[in-house]
Amino acid sequence: MNNDLLDEMIRLLERGERFAVATLVDARGSTPQKAGARLVARAEGSSLGTLGGGCIEAEARDAAVAVLAGGPPRVLDFELTEDIAVDYGLACGGTERILIALADPGQLDTLRAIRDAGGRRGALVTIIDSRDATEGRTIAVWQDGNVDGDAASFDIEALASARELIAERHPRPRIVRAGSGAEYLIEPRKPAPEIVIVGGGHVGLAVAQAARFAGYRVAVIDDRAEFANAERFPDADALVVGDIEQALAAYPITETSAVVIVTRGHKYDYQALAVAARSPAFYVGLMGSRRKVALIYRQLIDDGIPSERLRDIHAPIGLNIGAVTPEEIALSIVAEITMARLGGDGTPLKADERIIERARAKARA
Repeated sequence: MNNDLLDEMIRLLERGERFAVATLVDARGSTPQKAGARLVARAEGSSLGTLGGGCIEAEARDAAVAVLAGGPPRVLDFELTEDIAVDYGLACGGTERILIALADPGQLDTLRAIRDAGGRRGALVTIIDSRDATEGRTIAVWQDGNVDGDAASFDIEALASARELIAERHPRPRIVRAGSGAEYLIEPRKPAPEIVIVGGGHVGLAVAQAARFAGYRVAVIDDRAEFANAERFPDADALVVGDIEQALAAYPITETSAVVIVTRGHKYDYQALAVAARSPAFYVGLMGSRRKVALIYRQLIDDGIPSERLRDIHAPIGLNIGAVTPEEIALSIVAEITMARLGGDGTPLKADERIIERARAKARA
């Protein structure tokens, strides 16, 4: 659930305002949005969030108006045909299911708990279809076993699936159909990912800007105050000035952290990588030549770092896009971090020969 949308839902409920929520509960094939996308429709006609735009979103808004007028919750099913794809302005092809339900004021405490969860990892469980008119109700199941929200009306299969999803490295939203016939959307809820930049030079600055644009929290560590300050990094969530090795070792790196090492010299690169390699960060990257990487790896092996851990490190850092400038290098780094976080493989998404042949055949027809 998007944090901005969550804040808006909480604000509206605190004001006692009625609204409906359109939730994309299932998306298969090539679709403009993925499961978990939401749109909030207010009684006065405005909306926040998106389901991808186009005629499907317009129909979802119309359905939300009907629910706000007293209609029952409903599920809309769409097949993204070529005609609908033209309306989107995209080459879409797939199916979507959208749940439309009235927001429940009784969910306010649950939404607050989700918003204030901090670094907790969990899963949201939303009722899509039930026999007791609870469609749209959501609870949060957390990694520590606790639950926020009233789980009494949720089937045990849904709760078990939520716990399974939490344990996955790259969790994806899924649909669960319980033995009772009820249907649920299970989606991951993870702490906001953070990029910890070690080195506040030109590349570090560009990485911070690209990371912020991509929605990451940003922390910057440097031993020079003139390179790690609020004037240079106005949007950083954390700025640490101090000995690089000690500062990085003291920083609270978690499994949602990515560490980008772009210091000014071999000594600092080695110190930072020695710390990062022992951390739980899901991504560790070092900028430098292959020769420098090999030299540092030799030192780390002598220090007792297992070669299996070294294989997980991204060095030299970034995807091969032919980057030259700091800004281009930053794009390649943030793209690789995002790929590692979401489980992508970095292959181009361009149309293959089969699609071109189909298009050529239709053009001739």
